[in-house]
Amino acid sequence: MTERDMGGRDAYGQDVYEQDVYGQGTGSQAGRGQDTDTYGQAGHGQGTLAQVEFAQGTPAQGTPAQAELAQGAPAQDVSADAGASRLAGRRRWVVAIAVVAAVLAASGVGASAFVKSPAEAAAAAEAPPPDVLTAPVERRVLKDTLIVRGTVKATQVVDVSPGESGDTAGRAVVTRVVKNAGDAVGAGDILLEVSGRPVFALPGALPVYRDLGPGTRGPDVEQLQKALRGFGHSTAPDRPGTFGTGTGTALTAFYGKRGHEPRPAHEDGAEALKTARQAVTDAERQAEDTAAAVTRATRATGAANTGSAGDPKGAADGESVAELRTAAARAAQDLTAARADLADEQGRQGPLLPASEVVYATGFPARVESLTADVGSAVSGGVMRLSSGELVVEAHVPESQVGLLKVGQGAEVHSELDQRPVPAGISFVGDAPARERKAGADSEGPETRGGSPGYPVRITAKRPLADALSGREVRVTVAAARSKGEVLAVPVTALVSDPDGSTAVSVLRAGGRRDRVEVRTGMEADGLVEVTPVTPADPVDSAGRDSRGGRDVRGGLDDGDRVVIGIRPSGDEGPAGEAP
Repeated sequence: MTERDMGGRDAYGQDVYEQDVYGQGTGSQAGRGQDTDTYGQAGHGQGTLAQVEFAQGTPAQGTPAQAELAQGAPAQDVSADAGASRLAGRRRWVVAIAVVAAVLAASGVGASAFVKSPAEAAAAAEAPPPDVLTAPVERRVLKDTLIVRGTVKATQVVDVSPGESGDTAGRAVVTRVVKNAGDAVGAGDILLEVSGRPVFALPGALPVYRDLGPGTRGPDVEQLQKALRGFGHSTAPDRPGTFGTGTGTALTAFYGKRGHEPRPAHEDGAEALKTARQAVTDAERQAEDTAAAVTRATRATGAANTGSAGDPKGAADGESVAELRTAAARAAQDLTAARADLADEQGRQGPLLPASEVVYATGFPARVESLTADVGSAVSGGVMRLSSGELVVEAHVPESQVGLLKVGQGAEVHSELDQRPVPAGISFVGDAPARERKAGADSEGPETRGGSPGYPVRITAKRPLADALSGREVRVTVAAARSKGEVLAVPVTALVSDPDGSTAVSVLRAGGRRDRVEVRTGMEADGLVEVTPVTPADPVDSAGRDSRGGRDVRGGLDDGDRVVIGIRPSGDEGPAGEAP
């Protein structure tokens, strides 16, 4: 039992009401098990007279029930439960406040781990200790590679520019498109029709520059004859290079097999030919008549001569026969002339091959690179671009690089369409820079600075390039130099030059030891340099030093060794001790 004084307070100065033999307070104390002020305070702040007097240490005076309560008898008051509930609510608030305070304290401790002072931040930003950066020694074939950008083109590009054609006197209009951009073109194919007239593609290297018809002569006629014979049309009996009846007949047959008739060489040819033929007919009749007259006169004269020799009539008949014979000879001459005129007229009035109806290409199949006209478009300049021959790469290089190139040099063509490079070679290197292109001019391929495209270079593939590459830009790698077999190679940055002119590399050995190895250098290519270790001329002492300044020359240099090329902070990306 708690020790208390006569005034209702325990030894600690706390007010108590009453406790039973088990140490439990009565009333609200026994119900809640907690110390409170006086009974009236635990309830509604007011107690009975006996309770108040008991709390003040005076004898309780009141009702018998109150007296019993003051003496430790069980007391019951409806205000006890309400007071206990109010006290529990106060305690819950105290606990909540304590929890919040604990959380705030913990947050402050955690934040202090991330917040750094300026001094701490500066210390953390200091560079880490340096680390050695190395690269491997390689045994390989060195190639000094030159990279050139170029454009894939055909060996021949022809602009199809048909002028006025056909029998119409109006403007030239595209009336049919047979071949579109990207189409393949065979020898003898029709490309398009202009004003109803066809435009053929024929094999040949000489560009068309004039109309070809009966009587014309020259190498362009011979080129036409060769093409016609290639299609199975004989040009005999014409001599090579002469457009005669044989060539005309072959040309007419060529047109006919493609659904067209050739234009006549002269528009009035039919009438002129008719006249010439009539002249031959008249001359033939005159010759026949005079010849018959001579025959009759000769017979008559012979019969007369069988009479008297002095008959004057016989002499007259002889003179008549002579005249008739002269007339017959002249008639024969006139017939010969008429026939010659007819032949000339027939030759003059043969078929015509207009320059607007043909285009020559060096090789077939050719390709239509572009088409700028549709059906109904008026023809003005070029309407189609035709390319033929093998595809090559046309490039230009600056003067500083042209000296590294020569005809026959190996190369490789790289493109997006081919996964593997195409073997190639340099087939042409210009000895003078190409002319500067005018602003706005249609040009293809890369240009060097200053406006000039540089020196022209042609690269020919060793196997045919895909037709889809025509007109595309590609990358060409040229082996400008090559080592003789495999050599030891290190990065150029690994070389160290000493004041005496010697060159060396620093080799990183096991355990972090570095050996200086003197080397002789060879060719350079793609950032690597050929090196050959130099055997020391002087003996090396037990410490690994020679007599030429005490340089460390222990060990040699071989494939797989690692040479120092610099230092880098250890915090950089990449494995420590290796070049990134």
